Parts: sequence; structure tokens; C-alpha cells
Amino acid sequence: MNKIRLGNKDFYYQVFYKNNKNMYLRIKEGRLVVTCNKGVSEEQIRSFIYENSTKLLRKLKIYESKVPLYSETTMLIYGIKYAMVYKIACKNNNYSFYNNTVHLEFRKELFDKTYVEKVYSELVLKKAMEVLNNLRPLLEISFDLNNIKFKTQLMKSRFGSCIPLKKIIKLNTMLGRFDELYIRVILIHEVIHLKVPNHSKEFYDYMHAFIPNYKQVKKELNNLIRKYVI
Repeated sequence: MNKIRLGNKDFYYQVFYKNNKNMYLRIKEGRLVVTCNKGVSEEQIRSFIYENSTKLLRKLKIYESKVPLYSETTMLIYGIKYAMVYKIACKNNNYSFYNNTVHLEFRKELFDKTYVEKVYSELVLKKAMEVLNNLRPLLEISFDLNNIKFKTQLMKSRFGSCIPLKKIIKLNTMLGRFDELYIRVILIHEVIHLKVPNHSKEFYDYMHAFIPNYKQVKKELNNLIRKYVI
């Protein structure tokens, strides 16, 4: 790992050599990542970073203001912050809730972010089924709700997705962190896509009939998810 000073502060950067014609620079987890051809010298790399320092410092400032995706002391679940207590090197992975506290047990000998994400996945799947059942009398007038399969995935830029032919709805596990309102809105969004696969006028007619303030809610959700480092 290399170090460079920008704006009176030291930053680490990592270089990956590939068969690129051009040099590329990005930020990953707070460090600079350079991708370039093997023929590029260290001096050229550092010069390239300095040339882009103004833009880099602006992006790094935005990154530093973001909320980490995982905390070892709290867990945000549907807009409510729970205290977290965890144990490592346990026989099995497990979680439970007691007195507004999430109790986690990790098989690994460290804080297991992968398992925390699995917990969010299970919570989102459970909530999706609950919301669908509550909305069923309203939605089944216009949509076939039989045999819908729910899946989850941590996604950077999408709240959900839909495969109409297979009746698969995929939800972003980030929804498990925010108020239940948002999973309801995204679920309706994807259910409509089972019938209307695009964002045509017909889609928005349905969307606004169910969620009159849909645009405002989506804007709020965009602002929430932008706060996180994903």
C-alpha cells in the first residue's frame, strides 16, 4: 500500500496493473485505487493522482460524511435503533431480540458482517410476506399474487427488481434499515411490474393510485440510502 499527501492529509492508494490503455482512478472504502498498464511508472501514477486531487478530495469528503453500513454497537431495523450485543466463536450463527437489544452469535472469531447481512435478508423477507398479506385484498383486484417468490440482495442503486415471467421479486436488504413505509412502497412498485414491466403511463397510474405521494417517498428513500457506504 502506497501513501500520498493531498490537502495536508495523507491518503493510501493501491495500484492494480492490467492491460488498460488508459489510467483509471476511483475511491474504494476510503482509499484511492489506481488501475493502469504495467508500463506506467510510479512517478506517472503519483502525477495522475495530483492532477485529480481537487475532485478526489471533494469525493473523499463526501465519503467520510457517510454512515458505515455496519456497526458493532447498534443495529438499525425498520427505522428503530437497537442496541447490539454479540459473541464470537459460537457453535452456530444465531440472533434474537430481547429488551430492545439484538443479540448476535457468530461462528467466526470476529464480527461477521456477512451474517449481519443475512439477518437483514431474513427480516426483509419476513416483512415482505407480512406486507403482501396485509395488502392482498387491495392488490389482488388488479394483480395475480399467487406463487410470488421473494428474494433479497444488497444493492447499491436499486431498491428492488422483478422478473414477471418467473414471478420473482427481489428486494434490497437496505430496506430492512428504514421505516416500514418504504418496503411497502417498493413492494407495490414491484408487484405492478408483474403486470406492467416498464415505467409507462399505465405503471404510474397504478403507482399513484396506491401511493399518491410516490415521487416524494422515493426521493426520501434515495436520500436515506445515499447516506450509507455500500
